[in-house]
Amino acid sequence: MKNNIPPMFKNKYLAHALGGYEGHKYLNNEPALKEAIKKGHKYYEIDLCLTKDGHVVPSHGWTPANAERCGMPYSPEFENMTKELFLKQTVHGMPTMDTELLYSYMKKHKDFYWELDLHGLKKEAAIEITKAVVNDFHNDEELFDRFLVQVNSREMFDGIDSVKHFKYYQYLLYKGTTPEKLKEAIEFCKANGIISIALSMKDASEEYIRTIKNAGLCLLVYSTDKQKTADRLYKMGVDTICTNTLNPKLDSKLKLKNSLPVKALRKIKRKLIKN
Repeated sequence: MKNNIPPMFKNKYLAHALGGYEGHKYLNNEPALKEAIKKGHKYYEIDLCLTKDGHVVPSHGWTPANAERCGMPYSPEFENMTKELFLKQTVHGMPTMDTELLYSYMKKHKDFYWELDLHGLKKEAAIEITKAVVNDFHNDEELFDRFLVQVNSREMFDGIDSVKHFKYYQYLLYKGTTPEKLKEAIEFCKANGIISIALSMKDASEEYIRTIKNAGLCLLVYSTDKQKTADRLYKMGVDTICTNTLNPKLDSKLKLKNSLPVKALRKIKRKLIKN
């Protein structure tokens, strides 16, 4: 069954904003990415924002609220954020990362996949940022086939797709999705070749999961850092979990810990201690 789904959804985990690091999230920077690689991740969510001088940079944004969320000390000059200004900033005391450095990691690790979160955009803004994505990632078709581009509306999809038709798209549903909105989203996905839906953990009921999977779509649930919650969602049919801290390396340790041979050895050890 796993062989029949798109390659990124063969991964149980999506590293949110390149993964959590030292208790922080929304980092989108190199230290987070290096840590996630060590933990065995092969699927990454990256937030991309457009600067005033027409470049995309890895960031959740620089409004006062976003700056606080990312640990970036806010300044009024952010209203005219350029690439040069962005690279002078820090997130939780760590350096920001430019697209060229990110691109080098993408090219080095050809078995890695990347979800692009461009955030909710009107059509013209979607066109503008897509042109920058194509340019800043060197119009690299091999790489683009490892992108999953997330959209949240018809006009955002139309804007992006008018510039560049990506192989993989995902439709984002915000928390509080009604059955009617879910039906509309599924119909839109099926009509436009969109392969997956991103569903809030709060909406991840058995009924919604079954409806999405029966439609032949892949399903990402965002987000949880609790192993028991993730395990429950997998059993319900979810393909991939967006997370800050869960990871493949931890998964392997848990499997070993819960394996029958290890359990049997522990039982023998307890008996020996008693005797």
